[in-house]
Amino acid sequence: MPTNQQYCASIRRETSLFANWPPNESRAIGDYGRLNGAIFQRYGQLEPHEIELLGTREGSQAGYDIAIKSDRSISGHASGEVKAPAVNGKAQLQIKFTSEEGVVFASSAVKMVEIGSLDALGRLLKQRLHEGEWEMAYAVVVQVAEAESATILLSDRAGAEMSFEVAANAPVTAELIAKLDAGASLVSSQGVTTKIVGQGPLVPLFKLAYLQPRLLGQPEIKYRDAMAMATSGQLDVHDIDDEYVLVVT
Repeated sequence: MPTNQQYCASIRRETSLFANWPPNESRAIGDYGRLNGAIFQRYGQLEPHEIELLGTREGSQAGYDIAIKSDRSISGHASGEVKAPAVNGKAQLQIKFTSEEGVVFASSAVKMVEIGSLDALGRLLKQRLHEGEWEMAYAVVVQVAEAESATILLSDRAGAEMSFEVAANAPVTAELIAKLDAGASLVSSQGVTTKIVGQGPLVPLFKLAYLQPRLLGQPEIKYRDAMAMATSGQLDVHDIDDEYVLVVT
């Protein structure tokens, strides 16, 4: 699987959200496009007055600390163990990957921003469809996760690694990883293809919604795997009318 597909599929499985690709690409509520496997390809954006009509609201805040086929240690001690103080007040954080599919995804607390009225969005998309300005294959971004700072690393082989200089006895947390400074603290790097280190602000994660015909006699509408919830069989379905539903995934 290509690195971009592997990364987006892995993050989808871990979070039930879609991963932005490239990770530092802009992403905003109202963007629309198609899915290519696990990757969202943007075609355009709803009109500003349409987004304003739908409104936005802030949701919950959360941080992410995801390590897939990777591990980390400080000055040769495993994460969570007591570290011996360094003479110069510094220690070395090592991130190692055990596979070519290794991923590190760490963000400081992210702010969730979402469309205010999904029912209104569904009616808007139906109107666009009837006016020939929408395709059933399109998906629209309805929620974005805005991160102040994030670190995203992808390996291309087993044994890939990166080392950073950090404060001695620093706890290995999502906050530490998310705020690494490649310019000031990077010591070495081998076999890491994608290096988003301590960058921000970013929108690394988002949700999509689809307008779909209602299927009579079927309580849930099933989609191909790339669109389905990765960790749950439940879909967030919003009734539009007797013809259509809006599905958020």
